[in-house]
Amino acid sequence: MDLASAKAIRQYVSDGGTVLMTAFSARVDEHGQWFDTPLPGRLIDVFGLKTNAFYDSTVLRFELDGKSISANSRRYEVLEPSTATALARFANTPDHSPAITINRFGKGNALYLATESNPSTIGPILDRVLRVADIQAGPSTPKGVFARSVDGRTLYVNTTEEKKTVILEGRKRGMLTGRIYEGVLVLGPQESDLVQ
Repeated sequence: MDLASAKAIRQYVSDGGTVLMTAFSARVDEHGQWFDTPLPGRLIDVFGLKTNAFYDSTVLRFELDGKSISANSRRYEVLEPSTATALARFANTPDHSPAITINRFGKGNALYLATESNPSTIGPILDRVLRVADIQAGPSTPKGVFARSVDGRTLYVNTTEEKKTVILEGRKRGMLTGRIYEGVLVLGPQESDLVQ
């Protein structure tokens, strides 16, 4: 975590942004040296916690928003909140330490996940992050296709190496490709289109 990155994150959250940091982040500085201060380096006030210990465990479990989550990760950090609030605690660690925290910093929010980012945990956590940030989820898409709607236009991005088909309502025009879509948008590998 270099000074410029820390400053940008601090300013973004202070101005009203929402960020999510996962375990084992901000461990080293811009020179690849382990911080000799509490972690996450240069950001303990933004996240309202410190962490100095991490452990291996069996499959980690916690509950968030009424859903039981089993993390495929076996390593976790022991979070020590100061101003942060625990949103979930591990169910099967000796001290039931926080699995995810949230801290109000300036006008924004900083969330911290005590495990590495992996598909078993990041989906449910991102649902919470979207709600905290008051971001509406994009349209439903096949796996590997991402979409975001703004001002009556929707950007679809196929991040895979396969052709993907997206169901649309009615007739739409691709502003990037000039194509007309009748109820179906077909995106080639790594292709995108802005649809209106």
